[in-house]
Amino acid sequence: MLESEAIVVRIEHGATYVEAQGSGGCGDNHCSTTCSTATLTRLFSQNPKALQVNNPIAAQVGERVVVGLAEGAFLRTALAVYLLPLGALLIGAALGLFAAGHAEARDLYAGLGGLAGLVLSAVALKLFAAKLSPAGAQPIILRRLS
Repeated sequence: MLESEAIVVRIEHGATYVEAQGSGGCGDNHCSTTCSTATLTRLFSQNPKALQVNNPIAAQVGERVVVGLAEGAFLRTALAVYLLPLGALLIGAALGLFAAGHAEARDLYAGLGGLAGLVLSAVALKLFAAKLSPAGAQPIILRRLS
């Protein structure tokens, strides 16, 4: 199980939302001003996003908690989100080349085929998102920290 510290930020209509805490790393040590990893993190990080989680322990707003996610669920979702579009792009480009035959605009056909593959994969991911993430894929609050 993948675990991360978080703070409960709001509870609305029975849904609990948390924001993940910094994982430490270079940002917490004495050389954070010279550490390249900490600098990149500060440059590219966005404001924290609230994540909806299951709350079986009835944690309240402001509490520090540990949130868990099943490793298998994370891996399946990551593979689907990254590999499906890549595969669809390559297959679409190959089909575009095949459809072009000996035409002079083979690159155009390949590009349009790749684009069509990407669009179809995005639609498929949107339509089948619920089937890709089984019940165990929902993050869950495991325990309180404070």
